[in-house]
Amino acid sequence: MLYLENPVGKVAFSDQYLRQLTEQTVLQCFGIAGFVQPAIAERLLDGRRSAVEIMTKNGKLVVSIHVCVIYGVNIPVVVRALMHKIEFVIEEAVRIPVSHVRVYVDEIVEP
Repeated sequence: MLYLENPVGKVAFSDQYLRQLTEQTVLQCFGIAGFVQPAIAERLLDGRRSAVEIMTKNGKLVVSIHVCVIYGVNIPVVVRALMHKIEFVIEEAVRIPVSHVRVYVDEIVEP
């Protein structure tokens, strides 16, 4: 749960809301085929439970995303655009600054 205080009161944002907002944003981006869900071994070793992880560090958000891209797209351009779009959408929706957006391209799939 993430909390934001303003002069009117305190607002709480659930982790699920932030994750769903990020997932919807990712799926709207050009060149992204979908998410890469962690294998059972990764769940046990790294503790990663989903393709989208959102953490709070020093009052700012850190977003990590594991995606698969479509074969033939310019991967650096797609990733850079995705990073900027996620940062913009989250900051506009919840008014909390995003420190980092980490995008991991785990797969490349044919269209």
